Amino acid sequence: MVAGALVVLAAAAPARAQPVPSQPLSYPQDSGSAFLRFFQNGEWYFSIGTNKEYWAPTNITVSQPSLGNNFTVYSVQGHDAPAGAGEAPQFNVRVGRFFTENFGMELSLDHSKYFTNIGQTAQVIGTIGGLPVNASSQLSNTFFSEVLHNGANHVMVDAVYRFPLIGKTNETLSVAGIVKAGVGVMLPHTSDTILGNPVDVGTKSFDNLIGLHNGWWQLNGWTTGAELGFRVVLFKPVYLELTDKVAYSYFGDLPAYQGTLQQSLWMNEVILSLGFTYDGTSK
Repeated sequence: MVAGALVVLAAAAPARAQPVPSQPLSYPQDSGSAFLRFFQNGEWYFSIGTNKEYWAPTNITVSQPSLGNNFTVYSVQGHDAPAGAGEAPQFNVRVGRFFTENFGMELSLDHSKYFTNIGQTAQVIGTIGGLPVNASSQLSNTFFSEVLHNGANHVMVDAVYRFPLIGKTNETLSVAGIVKAGVGVMLPHTSDTILGNPVDVGTKSFDNLIGLHNGWWQLNGWTTGAELGFRVVLFKPVYLELTDKVAYSYFGDLPAYQGTLQQSLWMNEVILSLGFTYDGTSK
């Protein structure tokens, strides 16, 4: 009797719940390819602005073998686009992406301009017309002038570091510090005159647009530089950025009449730009 009662009670008792094996948490996946997600899910920005350049004195070497000219003009002083001279504005363009809150990469174009100061006195050493020369000479529009009026263009890839100063990063009325450093190429357009002979780089046409050592613009030389400044978010996603940039550039063979110019340039540039952020990481 007792054994039968125990069997009945055991049959009537509710079955104990068995543990369910744990499953990994799953999250909804973004649609589209990895290529599209790279653009959709990051914090991107674009800016355009204006800039002011200050150029350090430079040595410019002239090589015109067929004319018997091989000389250097020392400590040549230059300036950027003169105000009110009918020049197109100096401008800058930035496109970048932050991979974390602090670190990003940027592609930049600085359309800067360079004019040698007319009327200055500079030391000229070398040979002119096959004869040695070592004398102080006054630079004029006909004797010697170099004009990069369509741009001593810096095209660079920069690493970017951003750190918050006021408020939360990338929010309205926040202020962040910005540090940039990078390298790139020079894309100059020159209009120089040497000993009365102006250079002819041809017309601004599609088949004469960019060349290695000729064309309207020349893919000629390299540059490296660094920027430091501030980014102020005026009203998200619009921001204002003010930076100071120091860059060193070298031109190997700028075209000249029956020859070339060689020089390096130190530039200090003040940059003011207005930008827009697309923050695909915000939810």
